[in-house]
Amino acid sequence: MDFPKASGQSRPSALAVLAAASVTQCVAAVGFWSYGLLAPELAAENGLDERDFGLAVAFIFLGAFCSSPFTGSMVARFGGMGTVALVSAGMGTAVLLSLHGTWWMVMLSAFLFGLAYGPQGAVGMTMVTRSAERRMRGLFLSIRHSSVPAAAALIGRALPPLMVAAGWQAGVLSVSAAIFLAVGFTLLARPLFRLDDEGGRVPGRGLQALADRFRVPRSMRFLWGAGLVFAVSQNAVTIFSYLYLLEVAGLDPIAAGIFASNLHLTALIGRPLLGWVCDRTGSALAVLGAIAVVAVGTIAALLNVGPGTPAWLLVPLAIACGLAGQCWNPVFVTAMSFEVEESRLAEMNGRAFGFLSIGWMGSPPAIWGLIELTGGYAVPFAIVLAANAVIAVVLIRAARLRARRRSPQAGA
Repeated sequence: MDFPKASGQSRPSALAVLAAASVTQCVAAVGFWSYGLLAPELAAENGLDERDFGLAVAFIFLGAFCSSPFTGSMVARFGGMGTVALVSAGMGTAVLLSLHGTWWMVMLSAFLFGLAYGPQGAVGMTMVTRSAERRMRGLFLSIRHSSVPAAAALIGRALPPLMVAAGWQAGVLSVSAAIFLAVGFTLLARPLFRLDDEGGRVPGRGLQALADRFRVPRSMRFLWGAGLVFAVSQNAVTIFSYLYLLEVAGLDPIAAGIFASNLHLTALIGRPLLGWVCDRTGSALAVLGAIAVVAVGTIAALLNVGPGTPAWLLVPLAIACGLAGQCWNPVFVTAMSFEVEESRLAEMNGRAFGFLSIGWMGSPPAIWGLIELTGGYAVPFAIVLAANAVIAVVLIRAARLRARRRSPQAGA
């Protein structure tokens, strides 16, 4: 089935494109976050631990890793609208498989959801990048990325009460219904999803072409390597900071929940703020370096939190965790957008998301393994801290070198 691309239409406004990309990303993120919120109910029904169903996030990113590098091919064949509609329908269908309720079926559901989730995000980033003016690109991309924590805040307040009142199956059905409504929105707002000249240089067929989709381009090795560290840090200072406060610092679930809420609220505000800073400074690399510095301080502070830590100190710590773990994504995409030809944005955004999924997918079991092996959080947190210290130095140095090259006095 092929979706013809629109032609002969006026270019939609950047704000309209941003709104469309934010809506579809928000709904996709609702599906993403739903797996974590369903975990307690599914664990109770199966007699398993919540942590067993928490593995769904690893399967989601496994699916994203497998599919994201093919984003360029999908856009070349189906166009922007067709790709978003198809993968959204795939996400809605995948969520429904969770109704079976067993562990293996939920993990299969998560994997299939991830297969659809990967290209959806890459297309949205490409839409916003190509529609926004260069001087406002960081802000627009950050606003689009803010739909993810917004979805977390929305579903975190809506889904648990619904499941208490009507059962976890009602939660699954409501999430799937919301995603299918997004399919309808995409079809109705077709002109906003146009990416007519994308995908022209996507690798062809054969084993070598397949390998090329997963290969890190030479020009991107430095930036994608830093992104991989940030992806691991994101899990460390969001998921594992929450668990650390429960297991080591002795916080009660209510206090830990407030910490997590403050963390996501920081991301909701911090992403557009840092996007604006990128535009004002003209150096996304420098902003990434600053985020790495914040991550170093944040992890060091976490390791010093204990049962006697004053409650008021948890507020700035939550803000630091939000800045270090949740605000780097749009800055990374902004930095990459200036290094890629416009006609290859969908392809490269997809390949980058697939590569970063290695960090999101692999770090939870790796950190858990180190915690079990060493008997605490100190070793895995120290490794993440050291990695951030290294990339902070490298990113800031790279930003300075680039600024010197752009300087009118350079070479004088």
